[in-house]
Amino acid sequence: MGVPIPEQEIRKLMDDELWGTLMAIDDGQPYAVETSFATDEENLYTGSKLGGRMHRCLARNPAASFKICDGDHRGHTYRAAIVESQAEILASREDILYCLNIIFTKLGLSTAGVEAKADSYAAGKGGLALYRLPLRKLGGIRSGRG
Repeated sequence: MGVPIPEQEIRKLMDDELWGTLMAIDDGQPYAVETSFATDEENLYTGSKLGGRMHRCLARNPAASFKICDGDHRGHTYRAAIVESQAEILASREDILYCLNIIFTKLGLSTAGVEAKADSYAAGKGGLALYRLPLRKLGGIRSGRG
């Protein structure tokens, strides 16, 4: 049986994990993709393929959730969190640059060349669509064993 966790522990889980699941609605059905992400105090940032199914879903309906979890392979100990939000598709160079910088930094990637990527994405070129999900509704649980 899971035990609810406080926001501080949810935010720690978001800091610790590199990947999560972005979920949206596609013609009334749930659709999800695994993706890297990063957060700041107010938002979660992530992306998907520009023009791909997730991008089309969020362009039609911004309702989105993002799930993060960790645990042992048998499920005896785990932590899980969910962000329920409205995805904003980033369009301005400044927003895109900020998003790329925090995700690259979290993943341990070089930020050299990130400005050129931001220029390309802001011009609608490149392969990624980037999103901001405000951290307004958070929930989480952990196993009672850990």
